[in-house]
Amino acid sequence: MTNNRPWDFDEARHNCRQASVRQESAEEALRKAYVDTAVANERYRKALADKILELRSEGFPATVCSDLARGDKTVAELKRQLDVQEGVREAMAQAAWRLTADRKDAQRFADWSQRREMAETAVPVTGGWA
Repeated sequence: MTNNRPWDFDEARHNCRQASVRQESAEEALRKAYVDTAVANERYRKALADKILELRSEGFPATVCSDLARGDKTVAELKRQLDVQEGVREAMAQAAWRLTADRKDAQRFADWSQRREMAETAVPVTGGWA
């Protein structure tokens, strides 16, 4: 069911506040996604470095250690987790942008509702200038 009428003051205030709350929530989730991505990146890089050092100490040539380390089950799993987390972070960034646009739309509709209400309730001036 759609509402095709202008918002009254309370509806406008409520809808604009709800849009702001949703945007604030998305921004907080985005901050968390950045932290989670940094943690995943740190875990991956540390595991990769440890595996490279382990392979070097076992006598593998330095030129192949990086490739071999990336193929290690644990290192590969951490890389997958990092890739997934980067995708989550990007999705959260897009959601934050979308909610910013929604908040601006709500404000524009509230402004339009106010102008329309004023136009419909305006008392016409009769009798010229006083």
